[in-house]
Amino acid sequence: MVKRMKINIVSPVFPPEPITSARANADLAAQLCRNGHRVRVITTFPNRPAGKLYDGYQRKLWFHDDSFSGYKVLRCFSIFSTRSTMVSRFLENISFGITSGIATLIMGKPDMIYGHTWPIFAQGILALVCRLRGIPFSTRVQDLYPESLLAQGRVADRSAWIYRSLHWLDMKIKRSSAAVIVISEEFRRIHVQDRHIPAEKVHLIPNWIDEDFVQLHPSENHIRKGHGIPEDAFLVVYGGNIGAAAGVETVIRAFQHLAAKPNIYFLVAGEGAMLSDCRNLAQKVNNPRILFHSPWPQSETSGVLCAASMLILPTHGDQSIVSVPSKLMTYMLAGRPVLSCVSEESDIARIIGDAACGWVIPPGNPDEISQKILLLSEQRASQLEILGERGRSYVLQHLTRRANLPKLVHLVESIR
Repeated sequence: MVKRMKINIVSPVFPPEPITSARANADLAAQLCRNGHRVRVITTFPNRPAGKLYDGYQRKLWFHDDSFSGYKVLRCFSIFSTRSTMVSRFLENISFGITSGIATLIMGKPDMIYGHTWPIFAQGILALVCRLRGIPFSTRVQDLYPESLLAQGRVADRSAWIYRSLHWLDMKIKRSSAAVIVISEEFRRIHVQDRHIPAEKVHLIPNWIDEDFVQLHPSENHIRKGHGIPEDAFLVVYGGNIGAAAGVETVIRAFQHLAAKPNIYFLVAGEGAMLSDCRNLAQKVNNPRILFHSPWPQSETSGVLCAASMLILPTHGDQSIVSVPSKLMTYMLAGRPVLSCVSEESDIARIIGDAACGWVIPPGNPDEISQKILLLSEQRASQLEILGERGRSYVLQHLTRRANLPKLVHLVESIR
């Protein structure tokens, strides 16, 4: 019999935001409630992915959101990041860290905290508050920092003082955690070997997706027709956050080499800090078959992804080594083959290889991307369908809520 606990979930992403992590946090909160625990979620006001406040909300210092059943939700003020710059991200990070930290400090003491907050500053503030109050907490790791800053070119090299300082701080946070929850084998290896976290404290629980999130055959799919894309055209789709780490601009440059191919289209679906820059670049490239679908409401997820002949997952620099974008699961669930522009050493490459659902090429090379797309556009549709079916089967077996939520719930309930 599991003892009933007071559990806080601290995360800056939560529904109604359509982010995979937001939905996973809601899944966790709901299941913990069903298990008899008293759950409070400390989050911010919904603004992702565009960094704009959702309609129907008004920002305050703190706001008790009563729209969720079974658990409490406290929304804290934070500065929204509308541009993919270090200053913008830092202000978003530190502002949520301060307000969520104060809330954790002054509210009733929980038995444990599940921390799924921004690295490294918001994590550090949460770790400090938990230490002051004697609250055991876990740390969920979605991206590796400061390695991610290095991959994006925001830090010159590992010898830079800012890199060494952030690395030291990240190591201190993780060592003070009761559990470190990572999403991939590579992340686990780095935390054990580089951060020197005891192996028994590092737990591999991948992200998950609701198996019903993408419908393979959405009724009345008007995506192609709405954008003037012929039904027999080869359509490459990118769907997700259009940020600095995504590398969408590299695919746009690749389509400059495909301007003379009237049957190959590229659809960019989503929002993000780099959307305007990508639109401007597409105009300069001057290929009329580069199209944008923004905003991209969640209700059109199945329609957009299933309209594709092939889905593309570009990344910037070495970003693929330090993160595993959740859009990969959504892509594979859509039953479409995936062309990933990532490092061969990345977990993305490993997943695609294990699932045998697509192709891996190095990131950042428009010429190689265009050549690969041209070659794949000549393959038979039946060959592409086989690859897509493999990807969907892999997700259903390994990366669904049913497969991974019970593991996370069990771990959270075991922390004292």
